[in-house]
Amino acid sequence: MNNKVAIVTGGTGALGRFIVNKFADEGIKVYVPARSTDEFNSVFDNSHKKESEYFKLRKIYCKTCDATNETSVQEFVENVAALEQGKIDYLVNTVGGISSSENVTELSSDTLNKMISLNFNSTFYFTRDTAKVMSVNNYGRIVSIGAIAGTEISPGRFAYSFSKAGVISLMETLSEELKDKNIRCNTLIPGIIDTPANREWGSADDIKDWVRPEEISDVIYEIISDRFSTLRSSRIKMYGSY
Repeated sequence: MNNKVAIVTGGTGALGRFIVNKFADEGIKVYVPARSTDEFNSVFDNSHKKESEYFKLRKIYCKTCDATNETSVQEFVENVAALEQGKIDYLVNTVGGISSSENVTELSSDTLNKMISLNFNSTFYFTRDTAKVMSVNNYGRIVSIGAIAGTEISPGRFAYSFSKAGVISLMETLSEELKDKNIRCNTLIPGIIDTPANREWGSADDIKDWVRPEEISDVIYEIISDRFSTLRSSRIKMYGSY
């Protein structure tokens, strides 16, 4: 994986940071779009660590970006491609969020649009623009984080379900369109992820059934490796004991 280049969206998040660190530990150069450098530094500042650990993670770089803004994403991808002589090998989309439960009859267009912007548009912008770079090089691996709600009916969660279903459709459509360019697109669908935010409401028994972010990062690393170079258009379910 040395000399490979990756973009991990949501890289400062509860899941994304594990993916970023996994990639960096394996020798991949990782670019993280963040809302601010302060946010990035709060997660990845390793100046307090041993010298060997500090330099090991020096392949993690930050550029400010609003993942829901089309122009901002385009500029981010163009900047990374310019810095890396037109090369981006991997993209992992983890940006996302969920709204409070509302039945469709109570759902506002504002909430619907926010979910589409956060979950689908962010993935669409990064995937479209990064895939253009990958197409020139005839190589690329894209993995997006889906959701169970994107594959099953989830009462009270239409806005979230709709936006995540779009992510899954995007991955499968683009995978077919770019299969002759050696670009593989897959969706990883986790159950409940063991994050600090989820632990605030989950019981000790609940947490035992959840999926650890370390497990997800390990699986994503395997998906992008050449060992699974023929894996495309898949929905990889990591439900834990959901």
